[in-house]
Amino acid sequence: MTYEESSAYVRRGFEALYRELEEEMPICLRMPGVPEEMRDGPVNEDGWCRWKLVPSPVTAADLDGLERECGCVFPVLLRAFLSTCCHYFSDADLGDHTPGKPFSSFYNAWNPTLAKAGYLPILWDRDGYYIRCIDLSNIPNEDRCPVVQINHEILFDMEEDADREALEAHMEPVAENFRAFLEERFSGWMTSKGKKLAQRYIDGLREAYADSGAEELWNTFAEAARGVSDADLAALKALYPELPASLEALLRFADGTYYREYRPGEKTCFYFLGSDMEEYPYYLLSAAQMVKNDGHFKTWGDYLIAREYDDIPVSERITRDLDALHWLHFSDCMNNGGTSQLFIDFSPSEAGKRGQVVRFLHDPDELTVIADSFDAYLELLMENEYDFINEDTVEE
Repeated sequence: MTYEESSAYVRRGFEALYRELEEEMPICLRMPGVPEEMRDGPVNEDGWCRWKLVPSPVTAADLDGLERECGCVFPVLLRAFLSTCCHYFSDADLGDHTPGKPFSSFYNAWNPTLAKAGYLPILWDRDGYYIRCIDLSNIPNEDRCPVVQINHEILFDMEEDADREALEAHMEPVAENFRAFLEERFSGWMTSKGKKLAQRYIDGLREAYADSGAEELWNTFAEAARGVSDADLAALKALYPELPASLEALLRFADGTYYREYRPGEKTCFYFLGSDMEEYPYYLLSAAQMVKNDGHFKTWGDYLIAREYDDIPVSERITRDLDALHWLHFSDCMNNGGTSQLFIDFSPSEAGKRGQVVRFLHDPDELTVIADSFDAYLELLMENEYDFINEDTVEE
């Protein structure tokens, strides 16, 4: 690609990622110390402000100077990445680029030992363990210049003049080339994030069972459980195209824990989820059960949506339009769903947020929003330290 084509590609990618964060994770669009030209709203009392994408002030002469400073020729796509937009995409593993410090993330990652060996440092990973590099051994064919990474602590034990052979043994592959690296973050970062969140949730749940003296119970479940079939997942996505990546990842681990027959004649009922109700466990429904339950709430919950009874609390974040109601029923409580059910709400009111998690509670009846998204819901359960798994509930 030419520089112009590469710059257009980077701009479209940044804009798509910004829209995705705006919809799914708007907290990433608030930073302290946002320069005036990047502010997209007022600065609060703590100095935080929403930021926006703005054109980069970096010129071709600036890039030429940076190349001379580094002693190498950059891939065209890297030049475009460093000179198209100012942003704060550090949470998406893309560093920061502000008008006053356009190369700050690049300079922070700089390491002369790596550069001399043909590994051009470009970014740190978001957790600060790995230095991401472009392997320039095949330049100018940038399609054959992979992105690799190295744990920075390894460099402490190496000589400053370490050669390529010594470094290569510690390099880990990240992407086939810089375009593939960007593509994953532009179009798949939220999906990747969702998968990692789900795995973190599963790992923590396993530990919670072990800490409650029920490690054998977890092992029996994990051995029996199977992931969702392609056909069932496709049917679910046909009804709910915005299915959260983290929920899909949970289903790929275990396609339901509520009277789920993974083995012939053997029903699995396993506490897998919780809510804001302290120490109260829930099951994960299978994809097929979610499909079967589509629209079921409308047949019995109309009195809640219509607010027929003043003494029944219903969040104003929930729509009043029964016809427009589009909820994904993903979980039933330990009482076979008779006491509480959980939904992902894809049809909120103007005060709500698309994808918010709604809890229904019976006797006394209540509809409330407990999380802004399914990801936030999983974070809530982890912050509460899986309190629904304890000596009492694992003995049920």
